[in-house]
Amino acid sequence: MALYWPAKKVALDIVDDPLRRPFEGDDSYTVVRVTCAELYDFDSCRRVMEHLCRLLDVEVPSSEEWERRARSAHEAFTGPDWPAWFPGIDIPNPEEEPFGPPFDDIVDDEIEILATSDAEAQRMRSEAERNGQSVRSVNVWDGPIPQGSYRDISGNMRMSTPEYFFFRKSNQLPFPVAVSLGIELCGKFRTSLTQYTREDGYDFFREPRTTKARIRSYLRGARGTKEYKRAKRVLRHVVEDCCSPMGSYLYQLLCLPASQGGYGLDRATVSGAFESSEGFLPAASSAYLAYDLCWADKQVAVQYTGAELPSERQASSLNTQGMQTVFVTTADIEDPDRFDRVARKVARLLGALPPEASKSWIAARTKLRERLPMPSFSHMRLTLEDLEEHMAA
Repeated sequence: MALYWPAKKVALDIVDDPLRRPFEGDDSYTVVRVTCAELYDFDSCRRVMEHLCRLLDVEVPSSEEWERRARSAHEAFTGPDWPAWFPGIDIPNPEEEPFGPPFDDIVDDEIEILATSDAEAQRMRSEAERNGQSVRSVNVWDGPIPQGSYRDISGNMRMSTPEYFFFRKSNQLPFPVAVSLGIELCGKFRTSLTQYTREDGYDFFREPRTTKARIRSYLRGARGTKEYKRAKRVLRHVVEDCCSPMGSYLYQLLCLPASQGGYGLDRATVSGAFESSEGFLPAASSAYLAYDLCWADKQVAVQYTGAELPSERQASSLNTQGMQTVFVTTADIEDPDRFDRVARKVARLLGALPPEASKSWIAARTKLRERLPMPSFSHMRLTLEDLEEHMAA
């Protein structure tokens, strides 16, 4: 992960965090790069914090009482029972991995053939049928095949890695659909878009199947090709750690460029939960574990609340510590005009200029909505109750 203090142009980048969202600022930032091991050791963690305090012009705490409490807090947050993988969810026994495997299920008797030519595809089909396997579909890909494209699963069978899957599909699907696929692969949910055995509904699980960093590294094997350029363009608009199809959908409607039919807002943090010196955002008392979209530096968030607006108590817990949360219901999202009012309210709060409602932009918005139908799954709020409905078996 990376933490930012935009006013001071300072960032902290934890370089070996397995769920890392790398630093993405410009050269004006001073970036403090640390490892997980440095933060898990109290003394080295303290040296890092003292360095940050100096960069941020904040007085370094030095009293004995502060050190005692800091050590106690550090032990609590680095102990084996701390559920660091998702803010706000208390997992009694993380070793049980209740959210299931992060990788695609493998069905040995029903396969998809991926070949480099029609002739090769026919040979592979004949071989599969001799082995008693049913061929679900045949795909021919004549583009580059970088190193790391396959994972062996048996003596005569292999499957695409998530990175290769993204590379191919980003060159075969319409742009917004390819972005959706990338968000799923780098997120904590999956639908039939990335899992052919998932006929309806969606799964929610603990780990993403890949990350943007892994995809970037993989794509270097195809540098200089037109397929590489297309995949890089799609990847620029992918966000990580999204936890629901609705979060992905809202992100694309609001943050894709106006040329694609979006509102062109600055990139939001998806499924974001935060902690400040005053407590958690959303508040610990909230049923919501995270904001669907959030611009933390502007204290603006968007929250999908299902069929109804939230209660006064829930609204207050989402609007904690000055956060300005714009609530959207299913009906708001279904209707382009109602959602337009929501989007322009978000833009006002961000101090952003939304696209002019010209004929060309409205046509692009219509096309985006046609290519990306609104998700119709049940239970898509970021509450524990809803997420439990989709935990992968």
